[in-house]
Amino acid sequence: MKINPKDVNDQNRDYFILSKGHVCPVLYAVLARLGYFNSDELRTLRKAGSRLQGHPAKDKELPGIEISTGSLGYGLSIGAGIAVGMKQSKKNNRIYVLMGDGEQQEGSIWEAVMSAAHFKLDNLCAIVDDNGLQIDGATKDIMNVDPLADKYRAFGWSVIEIDGHNLEAVDKAYSQFKTEKGKPTAIIAKT
Repeated sequence: MKINPKDVNDQNRDYFILSKGHVCPVLYAVLARLGYFNSDELRTLRKAGSRLQGHPAKDKELPGIEISTGSLGYGLSIGAGIAVGMKQSKKNNRIYVLMGDGEQQEGSIWEAVMSAAHFKLDNLCAIVDDNGLQIDGATKDIMNVDPLADKYRAFGWSVIEIDGHNLEAVDKAYSQFKTEKGKPTAIIAKT
């Protein structure tokens, strides 16, 4: 990803959207490690007055946070909107959206999937953390979304299925996304 912790509004940056915002402690740790803010601030996680709350919040002016999250299902729509804007502006920014498999049950996800394919958003990468779980239990028992990869393919996406614990596979998938032309990419990461 093209990022610049010293200029968080760099017009040439890539965008990372954490749609499954409840895993934000990991994002906060990565942002601190990359130099977006001092790692001592991590000790304020979820404390009153802290910028590091239970979901990323853009209004907290935390460097590296692109959108506020909370309700699942909106990150991909926002990412697709940014991707359209970048295409129309003839910019080469890439947009990465991390979602959960339970989140795939949301209707807004499929509206974004359809739109992204229609507009040939080859600058958009959806990463699905396919861990088989959501807050109420196993994803397959709550509302089965399988075969997930086939659904994305049916909408016209390039799909890469990987072991999400294999860093070489993750790196290779991101490299493959960067070469895709004319369609968005979904990386289904089994975790």
